Parts: sequence; C-alpha cells; structure tokens
Amino acid sequence: MCRRFLNAIGLLTVTFVVTGLGTAAPLAQGQTDQRGFIWKVERSGRTGWLVGSLHLLTPDAYPLPASMTAAFNNADTLMEEVDSDELASPAFAAAVMARGLYQDGQSLEDHVSPETFRLIVERGAAAGLPREVLRRMKPWMVSITLQGLELQRGGFDPALGLDLHFYQLAKRANKRFSALESGVEQVKYLESTGPGLEDALIRENLQSAEAEVNEVRKMAAAWRAGDDATLEQVMLGSLKDAPGVYESLIVARNRNWMPKIQTCLDTARCFIVVGAGHLVGSDGLLAALRTRGYAVTQQ
Repeated sequence: MCRRFLNAIGLLTVTFVVTGLGTAAPLAQGQTDQRGFIWKVERSGRTGWLVGSLHLLTPDAYPLPASMTAAFNNADTLMEEVDSDELASPAFAAAVMARGLYQDGQSLEDHVSPETFRLIVERGAAAGLPREVLRRMKPWMVSITLQGLELQRGGFDPALGLDLHFYQLAKRANKRFSALESGVEQVKYLESTGPGLEDALIRENLQSAEAEVNEVRKMAAAWRAGDDATLEQVMLGSLKDAPGVYESLIVARNRNWMPKIQTCLDTARCFIVVGAGHLVGSDGLLAALRTRGYAVTQQ
C-alpha cells in the first residue's frame, strides 16, 4: 500500500495533531475562475449544499469560487466534521497526547524496525524534533506529525483549511453550527488503522516526502477545478488496497454521518463541509444522497 494511506490520515487530522487551530492567516488573492468542490442538494422543496474540504490549503486557493461564497451566505446552518473550538481546547490537546504517546514504558523503537527508526530520527532532526520526543510517539502520531511538517514546508497551511475558514465566518455571522463527530472520535479512527502495517507505512512515507507533497498538489488542483474523478483517483486510490482501513476511515464514517446530514438538510438551509474524499466514489456521500432521493447538482 502506498503513501496515499498516510495522506488520507494526515488530511483528516494534521490540522489539530501537528499544529493546532488558531487565527487564520491573511489570504492572498488567487484564481477567481475555479469551479470549486461544491454540490447543491435538493429534496421536497428544501435546498442545502455539500462542500468537499481540503484541511490544508495554499494562499492561492482564495478567494473561493463565487458559487461557494453565495451558498454559504444563503445558509443558516454550518455542519462540519468536528467543532474547531474543541480541537483548539487544552482538554483535547491532553486527550491527543494521552492517546498518541506511549504511557507504559514502551517506545516507538519497540514497534518499528531499527532502519525505520533511524529514518524517523533523521527526518525529525531536520524538522527540529528531538529523538526523545519521537520515541514517545505512537506510529500513527509520528506519521502524521512528520507528514504535516513536510506539507507545511511545501506551502500547505492548516490555518487556510476550508473547515476553519467557514467555521470562523459562521461564528462571526452567528450561524447555527453542528458537528458530525468529536475530535476524540477522529483520533479513535486513527488508532484503529494500520495495525501490523506501521513499519512499512512510515518507511514509505519517509522515503517519498517530495512525491507526497506533489500528490497533495494534484489533489488541490483537482479540488479547485471541481474535478471529482481525479480527486477520487488521487486521494482514495490505493487506500482501497487496504479494505479494513478504507472501511474505517471512509465508509463507516460516511454511514455514521448520514442520519445527521439528512436531518440538517431536511430541517434547515444547511451548508455541510467535510473532507473531499468523503464525497466521491460509489461509497461517497454524493452517491448516498442520490440513492435517498435527493437531487445533487455540482455548482
């Protein structure tokens, strides 16, 4: 299985595990002719919107497409994967540390090969992370930490992620907000992925950092163009080679979210923002909504 597995994990959680969420950075002026990753959802006279997010973006992603901004302005409720204020809380940081660091005398060296640990230490040193800090991290946490730092060096900023952007706008506009799951639930999904594969996954990620950043650039280009087929191929691709991981990270979560999504769409002008990988493909939310009788049209 290739590095896209770690990329799927990183895009879900790197914003709060690696850097935390803070005040959004100033936005540069970028392309204005992008289509955007947004679909209008209609049923029984009600209209809502489903938006695919990348949790880290570059400044040229802004300003957003006019269709996305107009839809948000017309909505009265914002629904996202998780509450950004929760992710920024000391309590959540403590929970991540409790789950992501070894507490029982074990260390990362007990769970990866000596060669992989050497690569981790080298990469960490380049990023200013001491060996002793890395030793305490569990495989999933060290993976997304190092990957997140690499993506940041490649120009991708969690402060520019679409989730945080709309969350802050919704707070200023006093729109209602609803979360699909808690931050701790997201971390539990990470804990359930990859047992027995940690060494191979980390090592491949470490050996292909430049290619990983290039792949995320492809995702961002497909996202800006509203190209769901390309984004599905690049983002989900080999994730499906590990059925258990794909089921846990994508399919099960989509299934768990659907009742809340339907309630929001059926009772409010709901603007729903989730990771773009959750929208696409036969197991995606777009397909699920169509099978439930909603008219789904890309904007």
